[in-house]
Amino acid sequence: MSQRLRSRYARHPVRNARRIPRNIRKPNYRFLVALFFFTTIISGLASFAFQTPSLLVREVKISGVCLADKKSVQSAGELALGRNIILLRKSNIISRISSLPEVKEVNVDRRFPNKVWIFVTERRPDAILTDGRVCSMIQLDGLMFHRVSGPVRGIPTVQVARCDPICVGRISRSQNVQYALDALACARREKLAVTKISVDHVGDICLNMEDGFYVKLGQPDEIPRKMAILRSALVCKPSIGREAVYIDLSCPNAPVWKPKSVAGSAS
Repeated sequence: MSQRLRSRYARHPVRNARRIPRNIRKPNYRFLVALFFFTTIISGLASFAFQTPSLLVREVKISGVCLADKKSVQSAGELALGRNIILLRKSNIISRISSLPEVKEVNVDRRFPNKVWIFVTERRPDAILTDGRVCSMIQLDGLMFHRVSGPVRGIPTVQVARCDPICVGRISRSQNVQYALDALACARREKLAVTKISVDHVGDICLNMEDGFYVKLGQPDEIPRKMAILRSALVCKPSIGREAVYIDLSCPNAPVWKPKSVAGSAS
């Protein structure tokens, strides 16, 4: 054998043709038996829970309903009666109650074994909107959500001459209504006790204060500035509420007020 062949076989030795088998892991019979019994128990419990009459809803409690139609809320809650408390779909109840304009939020809570509680959170009115005939509770975003027979004590009244039809469940698109709500929001920021806001046919805004006098704001421009001036006047002269008939802020650069004594002597 030549030197070249010997060096070749030396670099590449012949491998052993016999392969050593790998170790095979034995199955864990204890684990498999435990898994079988665990699955069987869980399946039995689930079957019992879904079929037993003791988990059928027998009572529905409702709380938080004052303004919304109680019959409609009760009808929606009755959807849960007779159903398995575990399989109960709360979304159907929530969607039906949430469709009422007075409702802001609905929570449905399961009380095992067979009771359901429905918690209703209603909207809070920021004002009572009226066009002189119809009245409705309204939020600052313009949403009218509950019809009322007239002004409500403790809630400011917004009376607008040019007002779109008052329709519960819709947002008012009237520009004058929006002006009045903006003025109400500014009054709240300035912590002014306003009982009524009026907007006439030409858009002039007037405020009625708790002290018995009213404020002429004029056209709906520079409302935040006018409210700040009114706040400063009441802070600097607290008695102005008793002494004045009205304060005219139509021109914020030259505010004026009319004393009651002048009004009495003129009459």
